[in-house]
Amino acid sequence: MNVTEYAEVLRNPALSPYEDSWYTSHTTGRQGYRAVFRLGKRWYWYSVSNVTAKVSPLEVADAITSPSATIDRSGPYKETGFESTVRFDGHSYMLNEGDGKP
Repeated sequence: MNVTEYAEVLRNPALSPYEDSWYTSHTTGRQGYRAVFRLGKRWYWYSVSNVTAKVSPLEVADAITSPSATIDRSGPYKETGFESTVRFDGHSYMLNEGDGKP
């Protein structure tokens, strides 16, 4: 999987929401948003730093595939998953995919 393929999953109308929540960064003290989804037997979750409103899967997909987005890292997560950090418009998008619920 890569960032473009992850964005395609986020745009899939069959993506099923599981849970979402707010978090406070331990390093900056700023609020962020986290959401977990399922598609088939795979789990997808993302967090977005420095936000005060919920960020939809479509908004994340558009941000991470924007020509001005920067991929800081991207690669395997554990043995069977994917993780990436993408920066766009002052936010960090932490993307994860795996076969187990996070």
